[in-house]
Amino acid sequence: MKYFQGMNGRIEGLLELKAGADILHSERSCDLALFTVFDSRASFDACQTHPVHLPVKKRMHEVRSGSVACDFEF
Repeated sequence: MKYFQGMNGRIEGLLELKAGADILHSERSCDLALFTVFDSRASFDACQTHPVHLPVKKRMHEVRSGSVACDFEF
């Protein structure tokens, strides 16, 4: 989780970030989840190439076997 938490307060427009490991370990479970809130779609888009985010993204690509995402606006 330290990779994710290290982004808190360091990426403009990232208002909230929560990461956590699965506690139920059911058939439907993922190993961990990341929840983020951005102030705008532009901030979300900019985060994808932000220097603080890139090492996190790289590390997750190295250690994960797969991922799913649900990005939405509210």
